[in-house]
Amino acid sequence: MDQILYRREGAVEVITLNRPETKNAFTFAMIRELGDHFQQLSLDDEVRAVVITGNGSGFCTGADLTGPDNRPDITLPVGMRLTTQWYGRVVGGIINLEKPVIGAINGVAAGAGCNFALACDILVASENARFIQVFVRRGLIADMGGTFFLPRLIGLARAKELMFTADEVDARRALELGLVNRVVPHEELMPAAMEMAQRLASGPTRAIGMIKSMLNRSFESSLEEALEREAALQGIAVSTNDVREGIVSFLEKRPPSFTGS
Repeated sequence: MDQILYRREGAVEVITLNRPETKNAFTFAMIRELGDHFQQLSLDDEVRAVVITGNGSGFCTGADLTGPDNRPDITLPVGMRLTTQWYGRVVGGIINLEKPVIGAINGVAAGAGCNFALACDILVASENARFIQVFVRRGLIADMGGTFFLPRLIGLARAKELMFTADEVDARRALELGLVNRVVPHEELMPAAMEMAQRLASGPTRAIGMIKSMLNRSFESSLEEALEREAALQGIAVSTNDVREGIVSFLEKRPPSFTGS
């Protein structure tokens, strides 16, 4: 059985973690495959948005330390460090992908699986979703970018609380905290996520990608740096076909038809 499923719906790539018997816990093979796949997506102009979800009752419960295809030294310092570095490749693939990534969180997201979700640009959560920074229960530190994403989403004090206590956060509380963008009934999860993805996929993809890049760097930028970056990237944006379409459609008083180019 394939551990990750891929399908294409128009310009939307749907990635489904497919180990439902483990609530989609990561094997090392899955991490390598995801890292490679996001690199491929960055070069595929036909993909203009991505949806990530899980099969079954869980989104992802982090690393499966006893699962198949793992490194034999996974629980030793060198193996854990290499695995964590591969996590970084996956997170970098999501963050640097110049296309929007929507997480459709169908169930529990724990440990590295929780932070894999937080790396997405927009999160739509089922009412069944739960988020757990489970690391301290195992004596581990947070990884897969959690120490970067979580305080930016909910603030430093709350991030410390969730990581120090490993308390479970249900979908409604996640919405209150700002962890997710939207909570929907479980049966409406994929339609809602696909509606968002298809809406974004029909937008000016290069402009959205540049905005994503600037926003991801905003916490590390001074105002002067942000203004300079805006000027530089606006100069690139204005040369795209989508800008011309945006202007012409405005003058012709019709909705724009963007091609992502």
